[in-house]
Amino acid sequence: MTTIFKTKCLLLLRNPINYIVSTIIICVFVYLMGHQQKESIAIASSLNTQTTAQAMEALGKIPIYEYALYTEQQALQLVEQGDVKAAILLFEEQFKFVVANDFTDFALLQNELATFYHDRLQQRAILQVFPVQQLEVESNPAFQIKYQNEKEVKLPRRQLSALFSFSLFMIIYTTASGVSYILVERNNGVWNRLIVSSIHKWQAYTANLAYAFCISYAQMVIVFSIFRYLLGIDFAGNFIAALLVIIPYLLCVVALTIFIASITNTISQFNTIIMVIAVSSAMLGGAYWSLEAVSSPFIYGMSYISPIRYGLEILNAVTFNNSTWSELLQPIGILLFIAVVLMGIGINIMEKKANT
Repeated sequence: MTTIFKTKCLLLLRNPINYIVSTIIICVFVYLMGHQQKESIAIASSLNTQTTAQAMEALGKIPIYEYALYTEQQALQLVEQGDVKAAILLFEEQFKFVVANDFTDFALLQNELATFYHDRLQQRAILQVFPVQQLEVESNPAFQIKYQNEKEVKLPRRQLSALFSFSLFMIIYTTASGVSYILVERNNGVWNRLIVSSIHKWQAYTANLAYAFCISYAQMVIVFSIFRYLLGIDFAGNFIAALLVIIPYLLCVVALTIFIASITNTISQFNTIIMVIAVSSAMLGGAYWSLEAVSSPFIYGMSYISPIRYGLEILNAVTFNNSTWSELLQPIGILLFIAVVLMGIGINIMEKKANT
């Protein structure tokens, strides 16, 4: 088993071009995504200055846009002229959108504003019921709001989101390149010679699976380390935790590629299916856009079969929400369950093909 693993590693060292190129592509793409020019959204507000600032802060949770205040007439004119793709009109008890036909993040912005208005109206209702406590609430607030520089907060968060999304997507191809050796060796007869030799079947499988996992995990460590130590993105202080929680996702991807290798007969078939699965999984899992922006219940329901959804969920929970390990048990458990099922089916199909 060790000999097979070392052989795979030596083959990679002799021809590391594809591995290096894919690592560079991930880093360059994520860096450009984090620094690209943000689109503008016009805000027109009839609220007081303080409430308007709170609404702007709520919208600031979506850092891919830049928000600027205008009069209602100016905001509508900007949308009409095509200078901005959306305008948001804030009123005392409701808000309205004026958007261009190609604007796609309407649901995402609506969700943030709906939450803000719900909390605001709820607080107003409480103060109407208990008016004598208003002064006490204002003088002794239950929470405090702290402000940080936009460059310090939004840009790293944006880069982290792009880093997680694109890394989980690209790592599927890296894992597939490791698993493809099984298909090549099976077609060339090498796999049959290994099995009939003194090496046990489980050793041959374990060596190949360990190799596919190790090259994928090493690439994730390299990419994450570049952004951590060279670009100063601190992963909200959870760098090590991010490297740990990604392991179940990689195990799931290894199992997925093993399953695909088992049902295909040629490398071209394998590569084609991998490409289709990777792209569709990224689209359904929220790597291309936020799942909150998906309006179709069917498409949203399909996201639950995408491993990328759960990979993003655990990474975002660790870095952005500072979740505890107990809160991560569900997505981690789902990934491991998928891994066990696909691995079992894949190896079983391979064994049947070998026997026939």
